[in-house]
Amino acid sequence: MRPTMFGEKEVKEIERIPLSNNTVARRIDEMAEWAEDELIRRVVCSKYYMLQLDESTDVQGLSQLLVFVRYIWQNDAHEDKLFCKPISRGTAEEIFNAIDSYIKEKGLQWKNCFGICTDGARAIPCALWTHCSLHREALVSKALPNDFKTVLNTAVKIVNYIKTKPLQARLFQKLCEEMGSLHTSLLLHTEVRWLSRGKVLTRLVELRNEVAIYLEGKTEYIESLLDKEFILKLTYLADIFSKLNELNLYLQGSNESDIFVVHDRIRAFMKKLMLWKSCIEDGKYDCFETLETFIIENQVQPKTNVLSAISTHLSLLKNNFDAYFGEDMKKLDLLNWICNPFQDRLPSSMSTKASEELIDLSEDTSLKNSFNRKQLMKFWHSVAGNYPCLFDEAIKVLLPFSTSYLCEAGFSAMISIKTKYRNKLDVSNSLRLKVTKIEVDAKAVMIKNRKQIHPSH
Repeated sequence: MRPTMFGEKEVKEIERIPLSNNTVARRIDEMAEWAEDELIRRVVCSKYYMLQLDESTDVQGLSQLLVFVRYIWQNDAHEDKLFCKPISRGTAEEIFNAIDSYIKEKGLQWKNCFGICTDGARAIPCALWTHCSLHREALVSKALPNDFKTVLNTAVKIVNYIKTKPLQARLFQKLCEEMGSLHTSLLLHTEVRWLSRGKVLTRLVELRNEVAIYLEGKTEYIESLLDKEFILKLTYLADIFSKLNELNLYLQGSNESDIFVVHDRIRAFMKKLMLWKSCIEDGKYDCFETLETFIIENQVQPKTNVLSAISTHLSLLKNNFDAYFGEDMKKLDLLNWICNPFQDRLPSSMSTKASEELIDLSEDTSLKNSFNRKQLMKFWHSVAGNYPCLFDEAIKVLLPFSTSYLCEAGFSAMISIKTKYRNKLDVSNSLRLKVTKIEVDAKAVMIKNRKQIHPSH
């Protein structure tokens, strides 16, 4: 304990507190167990709950299964870590067995689990499956025609030539400093990072003159950086991946927007793709800032084959978005009454009882005046007593996860907890306290574990 931080007197008082070699670990376990019990109590009280799951390998090489739960508590949706445990293999059968054993051990009911969200294949046969929107968007962005794929691969090789060799990286940094560049280093591309493509290409475009000077006489890659057609395609890729990054960032976040807002943003992006395609075909480049800047500064007129390649790529992206999201959007169009219950049209697939309730609700002027589109979950909870059928239908659409972002954030937290110096650590309880949104009641923990002040050791 540093006296400069607390003072000599306070340090002496703290040092008088008796601690055994596992006191901190024991208290972490006790607080985590209390938080887990409180979470289970809340989930049991929730009429429905949804799961989000993913698996990844930790620093020890163990495959860790991480599961989050979304449930209803105090008339609103809440999210928290359900459990984290090591598994031997990431097969669907083993993942299901791990979740099934935990669900039964904690007294939860499978019938109340209405859906799961993963970034891959369906793992729970008895629940509605949602493919992570983040993962789907990342798959869409990977679609590249061969000529653009060649440009991307060459750009990555140029970056790797400088970035992966410490001496080269230091010499390049010195060059950038002497030239007064905005940046002094390039960025590495990695497939597992959602945003790396856009950032890597944007940085390379910004430092292309410095890179060309540095590579002169060293490698044949300099020929690409001196080729205006190559730079035109590179600047376009930097722009389009930056736009895809913006969409990806919007989709990230815990307690993310409801599924209607997510798909509205994706639908808008698909329309923008067609707008950009039209602009390119009409010779207007202001939709791609980096591309337009290069054209103006270098007085370049893009050739027909370059414009055709850009147009083809934009069409390919639009088609891939249709393939990955089109079916879900059609289904949501039929459920538009959830985010606008005061419309005149009745859904054809709705039961007679639910249709009667929707008619009554749509004619309720007081509800119409108090309706807030940004608080759909609270609105449907407020009418649950009078319109139970509608509430059930709406909550089954609004409650499911649309992305597996929480699991991704959880694995990032795991990396900071389970390091190579703590590779034997059972990360479950420490991770729970790191990511839980339940405020631990210290007094309740003490009562549960029969603690007393300054116990003897």
